[in-house]
Amino acid sequence: MIKTILYTTALSSYTRPVLRFTVDLAKQYNAKIVLLHVVEPLSSSVRFLMDNYLSSDKVEELHREATTGILEKFHRRLEAFCAEELGSTLEQTQVISEIRVISGVPHEVILREADRCSADLITMGMHAGSSTLGGSTLGSTTRRITLMSKRPVLIVPFVQGPDNEWPSQRRV
Repeated sequence: MIKTILYTTALSSYTRPVLRFTVDLAKQYNAKIVLLHVVEPLSSSVRFLMDNYLSSDKVEELHREATTGILEKFHRRLEAFCAEELGSTLEQTQVISEIRVISGVPHEVILREADRCSADLITMGMHAGSSTLGGSTLGSTTRRITLMSKRPVLIVPFVQGPDNEWPSQRRV
């Protein structure tokens, strides 16, 4: 039985159709959705430059301010997106129980959050990467999750179309 779905999003062109698919699936199973976006940390080359040209206190201050601001901005963006897509605020909807925006290495955070919320299923979209699957490509995070997850992972393909939707999902 599916009670909790962890929906991960990179906020790219396939976000809308994958969310719709996940919401439809959650409604079929009367499940809740935990929506997760992972913000990757600064690259090692950026950290190297900062460490060599700024004091350690200044580096930590800038990093803390930037991370907090980015996480809050993405959280607000996801709340607005869900309100637009679902036609209601998070407080009014029954299907999305939580929005999480976390900084870290994407595959590590996704697997940790799946454990934290006891997800029965992880849903992800497919986007550009280096492994081919039937003409489409899997990104490195999606590949890692499918290899490392102890839970089922549903990969929803990107659909080329007027609204990036499958015919059964188009709203009239």
